[in-house]
Amino acid sequence: MKKFFLTAVAAASFFAANAQIEMPSLFNDGMVLQQKSQVPIWGKASENEEITVSNTWNSEVKTVKASSDGKWKVVFNTPCYGGPYAITIKGKNTVHINDVFIGEVWVASGQSNMEMPMGGWPGCPVLNGPNDIAESFNNEIRVFMVQRNVSFKEEFDFEGSWKIASPQNTPLFGATCYYFAKKLHDELGIPVGIINTTWGGTPVESWIPEEYVKNIPEHAQKIKDISLSIDKIEERKQWLNKKETFDFYSNPDLGDSQCKDKDFDDSKWHTMNIPQLWEGFSEVRAFDGIVWFRKNIKITTQMAGKELVISLGAIDDADQTYFNGTLIGSETNYQADRVYVVPADKVKEGDAVIAIRVVDNQGGGGLYGDKEKIKYYTKGNEKTSVSLVGAWKYLPVAELSKGKLYKFDISSMEFYSRPNSPVDLGEMTPTCLYNGMVAPIVNYKIAGAIWYQGEANVGHAEEYSRTFPMMIKAWREKWNQGDFPFYYVQIAPFDYGTNGKSEEIREAQRLTLDKTKNTGMVVTMDIGDNTNIHPADKRSVGNRLAFIALNNVYGKKDVKFSGPEFKSQKIEGSKIILTFDNADGLNFKGSGDNGFEICGKNFKYYPAKAEIKGNTVEISSLEVKKPIAVRYLWKDCVNNSQLFNAGGLPTSSFKTDNLKLH
Repeated sequence: MKKFFLTAVAAASFFAANAQIEMPSLFNDGMVLQQKSQVPIWGKASENEEITVSNTWNSEVKTVKASSDGKWKVVFNTPCYGGPYAITIKGKNTVHINDVFIGEVWVASGQSNMEMPMGGWPGCPVLNGPNDIAESFNNEIRVFMVQRNVSFKEEFDFEGSWKIASPQNTPLFGATCYYFAKKLHDELGIPVGIINTTWGGTPVESWIPEEYVKNIPEHAQKIKDISLSIDKIEERKQWLNKKETFDFYSNPDLGDSQCKDKDFDDSKWHTMNIPQLWEGFSEVRAFDGIVWFRKNIKITTQMAGKELVISLGAIDDADQTYFNGTLIGSETNYQADRVYVVPADKVKEGDAVIAIRVVDNQGGGGLYGDKEKIKYYTKGNEKTSVSLVGAWKYLPVAELSKGKLYKFDISSMEFYSRPNSPVDLGEMTPTCLYNGMVAPIVNYKIAGAIWYQGEANVGHAEEYSRTFPMMIKAWREKWNQGDFPFYYVQIAPFDYGTNGKSEEIREAQRLTLDKTKNTGMVVTMDIGDNTNIHPADKRSVGNRLAFIALNNVYGKKDVKFSGPEFKSQKIEGSKIILTFDNADGLNFKGSGDNGFEICGKNFKYYPAKAEIKGNTVEISSLEVKKPIAVRYLWKDCVNNSQLFNAGGLPTSSFKTDNLKLH
C-alpha cells in the first residue's frame, strides 16, 4: 500500500479547498437584525468559492465569491420590524438560519455591573429579580451573551448564542441590558436584540483597539511588548493543555486538602506580601483559579485556652480558612470582611498555622483588604492583636480558564516554573478584550451601544478622561456607522477605601458628554450602595438608559431622560449662583445635608447652604466670604439629600473649578 504524505502547505491548501461554510456565532437561529438598514451578512468558505445567500423577508438572492482567505460578505436591505424569517447560505454545503427577527439591535458592554445576571451573584442580588424572571417570557426580546475571550489579535468569531427571554434563559442575561431591552420593547412594541459582551473587573483600556491604545503613554510599552509575548503565551497554552482538567462548577477534588494541615511542609513555597491582589504581584499576574496561602503565627500564654479571632479583611473571591487544619469559616462574597473565631479548645500555646484556600473566578484575586483589619487577637480584647500583614507562603494549585480547572502538581510546585511572557494575555491587558469580544461584532449593524464601566479605573481619573472618549471614538470608527448613539452609566457611590476618589471618575464620565457627540449618561447617585459595588436596583439603570434612547433615537420627546445638569456658575458677593439644564422643578429628596461644598482661593471646602431659587441654586457658607468654586457630592460614599428635577431624575456629582481633578 502506498503511503500519502501532505506537506504543511499542501495540507493547508487541501483543507482550504474543501472547507465547509463557516458562519460567525452571531448568525444563528434566533438572531435579530437591525430594521430599515443595510445589513451585512458574512462568513468563511473555501478560497474563491461561490456563495449564494437568500432571505425570506424580501426573497432577495445575492451571489458572492469568497476571497483568497475564504472570507465573504453580502449586504441586504431590511424592512420595518417583523419576523420570524429565514436566511439560507449555499456553497459546497448549505446553512439554514431560522427564527430570524428584525427589530432594534444594541450592543451592551462594560464590566461587572453590565455583566451582573438577572439571577444575581452571591451577596449581590438583583432587586425584584426572581419575580421579573418568572414573568420574563417574551419571544421578541433576545440576548446574545458573548463568552469571555481574550486575544492578542482581532478575532473573526467568539462563542455564544441567541436566547429568547424566558424563565429558563433570563437568569443568565445581564440585568441592566435585559431591563433596557424590556423597556424599549414595552414602549415601542418591536423586537429587541442585545449583544452583551462584558467582563467583570476590567479597565477601559482592555476594550480599546491596539492602534489607539499604543498612543496612550501609560500603555504604549505594553503594546510594544505584546509582539514579544505571543510565542510565550502559546507555549504556556501548550503547557496548560497537558494538565488534568475538571469542570469548575462541579467542585472537584484536586487532592490539595493536605495544604490546610499544620504539619504540611511549605518550606519551599514562595512568599507574597499581603494585602494585595495577586494580579499586581510579578510572580502571578493575570491568573484565575485556586491559590493556597499559609502563615505561621505564635499563640502566647495569655491567648491560650481563649477564643481567638482571625480577621483577614476582604478576600477576592471566595475562601475557606483553616486554623491548624480545622475549618473556621468560609465566605463567597468578595467584598465581605472575613472575621472568623477559633474555639477556645483549639487555641494551644505555641506555633500555629493559618491556611486559606482562595478561589478566584474572575478579575482580581487574593487577600486585598485594609491593613488594619488583617490581624488576630483574643476575642473581646483587641489590645492583644497581632498583625498578619506581610509575607505569606502561597501556592497556586489550579488555573481556571473558560470554565475548566487545570490541575497543578503540588509536590513539584510546578506553577512556579510555568512559561512566562513580558505581557500577560488576560482581561486586564490593553486591547485584548476588544480583540476577543468586540472585533467579531463590528460589521454587525446596530442601533447603538450601552456601556457600564469605570470602577476598575478608579484612582486613574486623569487617564480615564482621555481613554474613555478615545474608546467611544475608536468603536465608532471601527463600526463605520457614523456617530451611532452611545449611552453609558456613571459609576455609583461606593466605599473604595484608601484607593477611593471615585468622584473623579464620575467627573471624567460627566465631562465626556462635552467631548463626544451623540452620547448620553445615566446618573446613579440615588440608587447606589456604599457597601456593595454592585447595586441591586438594575431595573432603574436599564430604564434610564432606555429613556435616553426613547427620547433621542425613537422620537418620544415626552420621555424625561436626564436629571439637572450643571451648566454654569455666577459669583455674587459671598454667594455662588448655579444654573442647570433640565432644571424644571428642582427639589431636594432624602435626609442628611445637601452635599454641596464651597471654597475660596485656598480651595479649602466647607459644607454649604443651598437654596433653590426657581431654576437656580444659591450656594453660600459663613466660612467663605469670597467664594470661587462649588462641588457637589464630591466623595466616594453618599448619604445625603440629593438634587432632582420634576422628572424624578438626580443630579450628577460635579465641581465647578475645572483647573484639575483634585
